Amino acid sequence: MSASDPLPRPGRATLMLVIVTLIWGLSFPLVKSWQNAAAGCPGGAELASATLIAVRMLLAVLLLGLFQPRLVRGPTRREHLIGGILAICFWLGFSLQVWGMAQTTPARSAFITSLGSAWVPLLAFVVLRTPVAGVTLLGLSLGVAGTAALGLDWERGWALGSGEGLTLLASVLFAVQILLLDRLGRRVRPGHLTISFMGVTGLLATALTLALAAAGPGLGSWFAWLTDLLGQPAVARDLALLVLLPTALAFHWMNTYQPGVSAGRAALIYLLEPVFAAVFSVLWGHDAPTARLFLGGGLILAGNLLIEVPYWLRPRTA
Repeated sequence: MSASDPLPRPGRATLMLVIVTLIWGLSFPLVKSWQNAAAGCPGGAELASATLIAVRMLLAVLLLGLFQPRLVRGPTRREHLIGGILAICFWLGFSLQVWGMAQTTPARSAFITSLGSAWVPLLAFVVLRTPVAGVTLLGLSLGVAGTAALGLDWERGWALGSGEGLTLLASVLFAVQILLLDRLGRRVRPGHLTISFMGVTGLLATALTLALAAAGPGLGSWFAWLTDLLGQPAVARDLALLVLLPTALAFHWMNTYQPGVSAGRAALIYLLEPVFAAVFSVLWGHDAPTARLFLGGGLILAGNLLIEVPYWLRPRTA
């Protein structure tokens, strides 16, 4: 791919991003299965989460390097730098999200994560002074109400569960990543951010993993636990699926095709992710189709849809 290659066509980019959200939806029950299997981690959920991200990302980089060597040789220093910048923001959000998954369900995690789309116009206003429509504020209010319906523990008072709170913080960081990719991704060749994006994420996760292990149970105990965990066929299968589908393929396609659409359209497409995640999670047995799930998820989706209304109207009035 040369520097003069055009951005992908909006129609193709839209279709590919829909496929990305479908694959990402599958990742939520897979991550939850890992957290369940890793419940005995000597360093707790924090170490188990960092370990998953490190192994998942570094194996995905190795896989892409073997089958798509141009992604390693082709990027310029600028492209590697931009991929690394995106990775720092993503790693912070991803770490919080995976950690939170140990304490919540996949469907709840996915719906709250989708608030990242809702934060995009608000961040654009703060950073770029892009006007915020009144309907956007209404949509944000509905999203917050949906998060409360999903995450508040009514028996213990007005406080989000720890898993839901971590995921909410992650959603803000994902919104920053979406905005950064929209701004920086248009100045580089699509897809050439993938290796540095995944590689830096994996290296940061590895550094955190080793630090947590050294400060906690010790590197020997952590490595023995990891070896035993990966020796379980179900865990190895789920990890292989996570590496191949939601990581190697989906993140590469995201970096390749998101620059072909506006940040608003990308945010809208990403709203499909929690729907797919909820379906997969119910089929997997991690979630039950309760009234609370429908109410909270429905409010979040409705809020996100309202936020996208200005983006839908803009082409019609242009």
